[in-house]
Amino acid sequence: MFKQIIVPLDGSPLAEQALDKAFELSKALSAPLLLVRVIDTASATRLAGVGTGAGVDFGLITELLTEEQAEAKEYVEKEVAALKEKGFEVTGTILQGPVAQAIVETASPDDVIVIASHGRTGVQRWFLGSVAEDVIRHAKSPVMLIRGQAES
Repeated sequence: MFKQIIVPLDGSPLAEQALDKAFELSKALSAPLLLVRVIDTASATRLAGVGTGAGVDFGLITELLTEEQAEAKEYVEKEVAALKEKGFEVTGTILQGPVAQAIVETASPDDVIVIASHGRTGVQRWFLGSVAEDVIRHAKSPVMLIRGQAES
């Protein structure tokens, strides 16, 4: 039915809440998992002063992106290894760019994206934005949205 199950992860407990449903789908459909971590290059440029009127520190941008790339690689490799030990067919990938766009471009119409969301509504959603909402709006594949539960 689905070629693969794509699970975007950002290293947060909220994002990882999508894994349980992804596991269920993987088992039920015998579909492999693809763990996706996106490095948001826009965040690094904001942190380095781009668009603030300050001088742009390209060295700092490179340093931030290199550090985030290493952390993302370590995180995804750890998650993939743990899931393989549990018997899942799983791979991982690191992407760069606008987060929602990168996730959407990774999925083919034969895939399903399983993503967690804070479930914010109203004005709070407008100000904070939502990667999950952008994915839902632009994906050409089915999207399963998991409403995350607050950590106690």
